[in-house]
Parts: sequence; structure tokens; C-alpha cells
Amino acid sequence: MKLDVDIFLKQGKFLLNTQFKCFESALGIFGPSGCGKSTLFRAIAGLVKPDGGHIILDGKTLFNADSRVFVPPHKRNIGLVFQDARLFPHWSVEENLRAGECIKARAANRPYSFDDIVDLLNVSHLTGRRVADLSGGEKQRIAIGRTLLSHPKLLLMDEPVTGLDVSLKMQILPFLAKVHQTLKIPTVLISHDLGEILQLTDQLLLMREGAVTGYGTLERLSRNPETMKELSGADLTNMITANIREHRPERGTTLLELPASGHLLVMELSQKFRIGQMITLGIAANQIALALEPNDKISMRNQLPGIVGDIVNNAERCLCSVATHAGSLFVEITPGTVEDLNLYKGKNIWVMFKSRALEQLSLS
Repeated sequence: MKLDVDIFLKQGKFLLNTQFKCFESALGIFGPSGCGKSTLFRAIAGLVKPDGGHIILDGKTLFNADSRVFVPPHKRNIGLVFQDARLFPHWSVEENLRAGECIKARAANRPYSFDDIVDLLNVSHLTGRRVADLSGGEKQRIAIGRTLLSHPKLLLMDEPVTGLDVSLKMQILPFLAKVHQTLKIPTVLISHDLGEILQLTDQLLLMREGAVTGYGTLERLSRNPETMKELSGADLTNMITANIREHRPERGTTLLELPASGHLLVMELSQKFRIGQMITLGIAANQIALALEPNDKISMRNQLPGIVGDIVNNAERCLCSVATHAGSLFVEITPGTVEDLNLYKGKNIWVMFKSRALEQLSLS
């Protein structure tokens, strides 16, 4: 994806003045409510016309104020997924999905079939049902499938799981990551929840008050005290991939094995997974503790050796990255902890967290 955006748009007292160039296959746009994320979404989609600047996608100019170019939404070949599913209530699930194939020429060149999308989103058992009979998570999956069947050049999603409860989010977010990995469709995900974005990509565009305040990987942004202010208070979720090793009902736990090292972790009992199955887990940065040495006398059964990486301090937050057998983990600590443990880059350290701190996100 080559997305070049340099626009300004005045709406009442609000000014969107945004410039960025993205060359990644997936991008997360993050910022607080009211910062201009949805306005940017609408501008890229062609649902609003900026007052000035340009938008170029893969070499095609979608908008240019100087040359008076404005490509209407239906000719931009951008797939849109909104917070609400926006399905046709009087149609069946299959009819809603088939609506994505209304532009025959675009669908004809699609490298995947209708059945491929139905299987990918695991909705084959729903195709004959009425939309009114679907859960919120099922409706959103159908909306995503309809968009994919239009064979978009870019998938643009605006808060697609906002308003869903945690269990429904856990249905949708893994599908978004799976869609991106399987179909290789460039994707932009807009959200005020950093944890949601990080399940798809670590490439971030930070926004505040209509302007871009930072762009790059989470790791790079977290090194900068200024961009750290934009991340302050966000739910930083680390991703860990592991194999199911053993279920221990008598202890209420499931044993996990880290594939790269064979190191073992413990999570709360989850017998829905088969032995040997690979899963992706999340753990919030503020659920991890640091210690100078292992300790078998505490309830934190997960203890991994690591090496301290970058430490970023500001008045509001301190983040420390630690290289471990589970990958690089972000740990949220206080400035006092840095001093008390004498933390510095390259120091040997132990990261510790409870079994219940691990949350299953998706199948790998």
C-alpha cells in the first residue's frame, strides 16, 4: 500500500490538517475520541471533500484540490467497514454477502471465491438465516465478508468492534488479523483502543486535535517522550504465541509452550483448545512485574528471564521493553521502579505475571 495523504478540512470549529505517507500493508490510526480519526476515514473514502491538499493511493490520485480532481466513493475501490454493520434487514445473510459482488467487473478479477470468504469468516452455517436472527458479532462478520467480496484495493475500517462486548470483540478481532494475513489486502484500522490495533499491526499513526503527532512502529514511538504522551493511558497489549502443551483441570490451568525456546507458561484452564494447537495470547503492559531474580514463593507463576531494552520516562508514564523467550515485551512501571531496581539497557531482569493475565486472542 502506498497511501499519500496531505489534506485540510474545516468543519465548524474543527480543523483536520493531516499529512502522512504510508508504505506498510497495514496501518492503525489511533487517538482519543474527537481527534479527527473518523473525519480522516471519510475523506479517504470520498464521503467528504477536503478543502485543500491531495490523497493518492497506489499512484492513483483520488483527490487533488489544485487540479480539481475528486474521485467519487464508488470509483475508489475502497472497502468500508463501519462501527455498525449496515446490513439489509430484509435480505438473507447470503443476499447481503452477494451485495458485495454488485460490480461484476471487479468481482470477476477477484483471486478468491465466494466460498473462500464464507470459509475464511466461518459463516457457512449462517448463509440461509435472516439478518435479524444474527448476533452483533455475526452481523459484523457478514459486513466484513460483503466488503471483501467487492475485491477492494484498500480495506478501511472505522471502529469496527466499538460497542461490542468483550466476547464479541474476541470473535471479530482474530478474523480481521486472519483476513489481512490470508488475503494480503492493505488495511487501515481506525480505533481509540490501542489493544485492538495491535492485534492487526504495530504500525501506528497517532492523532490529536486533527493533526498527526507521530508515525511509526509502536517500539519506535515508545522511545520518544513526546509521542509517549499520546500513548499515555492506552491499553498496551503484548502479543505472545504459544502451543497448548497440557490441560491440568485439578490445578485449574492450561500449560503452554513457547515454540522458539520450549519455555513453559501457565494460563487459566481452557480445555476448548486441543493439545498442540497454536494460539495467540495478549498480556497488558501494566499486568507485568519486574524482579531482579526468580521467586517461587509468590502467586505469579509465569516468570521469564529477559534483558532490558529501551526505557522511556515522562511525567505520566514509564515504559520498559524487555527481550524475552516470548518476544519483546513492553512493561509499564513507575519512574521509582527504574531507580529502585537500577534498571538500564542491557541489564538482566525477570518478568513476572499471573496466569489470569494472559488473554486468548486468536488461533494462530
